[in-house]
Amino acid sequence: MAEDKKMKRFPVTLQPDVEGMLDWNGFDADDFESASQEEKADFIQERQSVSYWKDAWRRLKKNTVAMVALGVIIFLVLFAFVGPYIVPYGYEEFNKGAENLHPFHYALEDQQRLEAEIAARTKTETLSVDDMIEQAKAEAEARGEKLSSVDIAKIRAQAKVNAQNSAEEEESVNPDELLVELGIKKKLFGYSKAELERKAAGEKVFPHMFGTDMYGRDILVRVMYGARVSMSVGICAAILVLCIGATYGAISGYCGGRVDAVMQRIVEVIYSVPEMLVVLLIATALKPILTEYVNTGTGPLKSFVAVLGPNLISMFIAFGMLYWVTMSRIIRGQVLQLKQQEYVTAARALGASGGRIIRRHLIPNCIGQIVVTTCLQIPSAIFLESFLSYLGVGVSAPLPSLGSMATDALSGMYTYTYRLIIPSMVLSVMILAFNLFGDGLRDALDPKLKK
Repeated sequence: MAEDKKMKRFPVTLQPDVEGMLDWNGFDADDFESASQEEKADFIQERQSVSYWKDAWRRLKKNTVAMVALGVIIFLVLFAFVGPYIVPYGYEEFNKGAENLHPFHYALEDQQRLEAEIAARTKTETLSVDDMIEQAKAEAEARGEKLSSVDIAKIRAQAKVNAQNSAEEEESVNPDELLVELGIKKKLFGYSKAELERKAAGEKVFPHMFGTDMYGRDILVRVMYGARVSMSVGICAAILVLCIGATYGAISGYCGGRVDAVMQRIVEVIYSVPEMLVVLLIATALKPILTEYVNTGTGPLKSFVAVLGPNLISMFIAFGMLYWVTMSRIIRGQVLQLKQQEYVTAARALGASGGRIIRRHLIPNCIGQIVVTTCLQIPSAIFLESFLSYLGVGVSAPLPSLGSMATDALSGMYTYTYRLIIPSMVLSVMILAFNLFGDGLRDALDPKLKK
């Protein structure tokens, strides 16, 4: 209102005295009239008040790399937790006749054409040993003779020689060259010959998109369950680290003095402990105890312990014992800064207890660092679980893991390379997506980077 009054008085008080000067400078009295409400609204651009999380989400959406990583994480979650309900195979189901299938295949007609061409070129004997013996007996009876045991043994030996010669002839024919010569091309996804016959009969058969292993188990569904195990372990371990590390760090930073000094010396001792050795020692100590509990014990935890196994349980214990120290130091540093703020002093003056101040004032104001550190802890836990499973001390069979699948693929790395590439690629993409999203989340939640 005061500005409006000044703007209204300005032309009235100055117009008689400066009219000539205004005209001389290229202005007139109309240029100094008060602005309308519409002009003021267009001139003053007020920024809409938003909350901390909305502002962080706005900054996160501007980070293209972080949003792409978030999309990849969402896809992997759907792939791991929804995919097994779509694929009709089980992760431990043996599909007889579908062993060692590739992610691609040949049509049934092409397979029959290839087999017929190989048989024609090698002139494979189609008669079995029994058929040859029956034919020889018929010929002997026609001559009025009887087939002796020596003659039968000679026929069996000749059949064996013919089979070896046929096998050598078949090996001399290169199927790959023959496929190129016949113009037969591969098709996407994998089917066994029996599944192709069922498909040709009009039955719907779900393909083995990633092929099968030596036992006929579908690799696609095993990768899904392996990704589910890895993400579940990563998230659960990150939550465990969050609960222990945030509580420990907040208490240490708020109390200060001797309490803080003692607690930080404990943290330094834990930092010096080799984590991998602790995991292996805990697994070795718990394995007989948990095995006996699964075999003879009762209770609701029996099935849970049987599914996880001693190695995975020891991994969670190691996370609870060792991996929270980084989180505690970050929260301690934040609390040391925040506890000197005026609102903390006011809470103390009003008689709030230390626990209430930590819960209601300090921890909520550290939420940005907590979220970022927790998100970056997930790929670390995923890598540890996959590495231990690769060494054979991770999840227990038959539950699959991306690391254990990579170990199984080493035996046929040159023949069935895709068995090693597929789980390794899924694991790499998963860890990379969580790291990139964590970096973007750190930038979005940092108030110093507002823009």
